[in-house]
Amino acid sequence: MRPAPPEWLIQYGLNRANVNAVHTGECWAAAKSGRCRPATRHQAMEALRQQVPACVPCRPDTALGIVD
Repeated sequence: MRPAPPEWLIQYGLNRANVNAVHTGECWAAAKSGRCRPATRHQAMEALRQQVPACVPCRPDTALGIVD
């Protein structure tokens, strides 16, 4: 039996030091990139607060209630 997919994902750059985007766990764009790691709700919120861009197709900022 497969484990449940993560609720949140953080996408890293090619050098794994830069954070490029925050995604929901079901985002097709995140699955396509192959550079995402699972994240907790707190980590996703903190990344968005630190100006990491939210994925446009899945809108994790809206799902987390962080909308400007």
